[in-house]
Amino acid sequence: MGSDVRIALEDVSYAFGQGALEKQILFDIGTRIEAGQIVILTGPSGSGKTTLLTLIGALRSAQKGSVKVLGHELLNASEKALIKARRQIGYIFQSHNLLDSLTIHQNVQMALQLCGIKGREAKDRIAEVLERVGLDEHEHKVPRELSGGQKQRAGIARALVSRPQIVLADEPTASLDKRSGRDVVELIQDLAREDGSAVILVTHDSRILDVADRILHLEDGHMKSLSEVVSEGTSRMLNLLEKHDPHSANYLATFAFALARIAYADGEISDSERDEMRRILHEVAKLEAAEVEFIMEMSMMQKRAQAGMDNRILDPAFDDNRAEHFLNSLHAIAQADGIASSEELVEIEAIAAEFGLTEYVSPVPD
Repeated sequence: MGSDVRIALEDVSYAFGQGALEKQILFDIGTRIEAGQIVILTGPSGSGKTTLLTLIGALRSAQKGSVKVLGHELLNASEKALIKARRQIGYIFQSHNLLDSLTIHQNVQMALQLCGIKGREAKDRIAEVLERVGLDEHEHKVPRELSGGQKQRAGIARALVSRPQIVLADEPTASLDKRSGRDVVELIQDLAREDGSAVILVTHDSRILDVADRILHLEDGHMKSLSEVVSEGTSRMLNLLEKHDPHSANYLATFAFALARIAYADGEISDSERDEMRRILHEVAKLEAAEVEFIMEMSMMQKRAQAGMDNRILDPAFDDNRAEHFLNSLHAIAQADGIASSEELVEIEAIAAEFGLTEYVSPVPD
């Protein structure tokens, strides 16, 4: 295994129970994750995401296939080898799992004690990581004295203080509000990249897909490429839109994807851009909130996958009114956070060129 490959899975399968009660959870999973990569693992509840994470994290014994972590095979590994692997992995959970009777400093210190790091080095590492997560002034408080976001930050500090080569995060934003959840994920991203860690982040939260270098998707225990997921999701989205407005479904799908392209043009999707997308899609398509969220999620994934469009939306049938509204809406997304970046303006020109709408676009200034 190459020196930069932190995790390598080949034909990994897993089942619970035996005999007539056996239930297969994972089927022939394979992937490789390198140092410094942020990988988001998506999929519906019950698809096997947490099971896969526990196999990689040596919290559960592998049954079939190859699970190599940091160059060491975990299939049929001894308990001693599994414990050694665990000590090189940082775990971040949906619940912070802090010990209420200990201070934040002591909670973080426990991770270093497990790795045998003591004395001045431990003290310096704790001070550094608490400063990095913005809790240096709270280290002597107990968890009940902190907000939900602060407790999750403390959990991140505990996971990263030992400078693990792998970070596994299971739904770290599920119990947080939108702003706190975004902050927590960006913190994981920044700190892991500084330390060169490989990160797997399990989530249902479509708001954070843009932080990933790669997106993997599990469904019914099978790993699917993002392109496959987008293709299937786009078909479902078109069917949904056709029920609302069969004559405009292809235009509305093209419209949603174009909005997502502008929002993501500068590499980050702000809350204000998301809110503007929701407003525009609701206004144009008269969809329910849950339907708007589904379309937004598929649009974001389409952008990330750079997948080809469904044949049904290759011709969105623009007339003058649609063309003008389409481009005005793209500019509204670009300006939602207060300023239209050069990347967003260039993307608007590119979209206009793709659909023959350049006559409606003012050129980007030099």
